[in-house]
Amino acid sequence: MFTRSFLGAAILAAPLVSFPLQAATVSLSVDNDGMLGTDREYTSGLFLRWSSDPSTVGYSVEIGNQMWTPSDIEAATPQANERAYAGLLYLQGRTYHQNDLNAYKAGLMVGTVGPNSMAEEAQDIVHTIVGSPDPQGWDYQVYDEFVYQLSLEAHQLVSRSAVGEFSVYGRGQAGNFQSEAAIGGTYRYGLDLGSTLGSTTVIPGNNVDVSMLSHSAQGMFFYATLEARYRFNDITVEGDKPSSNATTTLENTQGALSTGLAWYNQNWGATLSVTMESQQFEESKRNHHSFGNVTVFYRY
Repeated sequence: MFTRSFLGAAILAAPLVSFPLQAATVSLSVDNDGMLGTDREYTSGLFLRWSSDPSTVGYSVEIGNQMWTPSDIEAATPQANERAYAGLLYLQGRTYHQNDLNAYKAGLMVGTVGPNSMAEEAQDIVHTIVGSPDPQGWDYQVYDEFVYQLSLEAHQLVSRSAVGEFSVYGRGQAGNFQSEAAIGGTYRYGLDLGSTLGSTTVIPGNNVDVSMLSHSAQGMFFYATLEARYRFNDITVEGDKPSSNATTTLENTQGALSTGLAWYNQNWGATLSVTMESQQFEESKRNHHSFGNVTVFYRY
């Protein structure tokens, strides 16, 4: 009876347990809609990040490559009501601070869209490895252009108890890549939540922000994040491109839902998530698109 009662109490107390730690992190993250049986819209991303031992304020450096494609990648010429091919290669630096009540992040991203992003070559390699059809329309991709973006994000705890944690956040992005203002809310249930506030988003490659796990020695949690946003510009939809592409009009009002699991110990960790985004441009034949993410990371 005592053992049963003790185990029950431990499970109920799990969201309140804290294991303070400070650790630097190296992470590799992969986005791909092929995990869900599709190959269109935002279709793939690869991200490598180093995050510092945060102490009071942490910082990170990330290099990433992302790509967007129309629905039919075997079509050799642009189709009606479809987005153009687009790729992004970028470098991003961020700084962040968190405690058990709130979390703050700021970042600056610089990079390029267009052929210089090498997205075509990256997709060719991946499709050869997995045996998928060769994409035929990269000759019509968004033109080369330097991109930049400044981002600010703040999370605030609403409640934390034995039944989980609820928090809200706001985010702003400004630049010529994807400028937007967003608000959202997150529910989490698991271990050591007080040390990992602000660790979930709907941002590609960053659904679980492993930088924000650095104050926790070990833990695991389930999460669900819902976001509403107003996007002012999107170079993957509105960027300069060959005139034979269809006209696409940015859908300004958007939403996203991300859900997943995270597990980690003092040295290793992994996350698995699925994100669903609403329609990105008005001419789209579909009202949503989803992609999966797998992240592995090492802490030292």
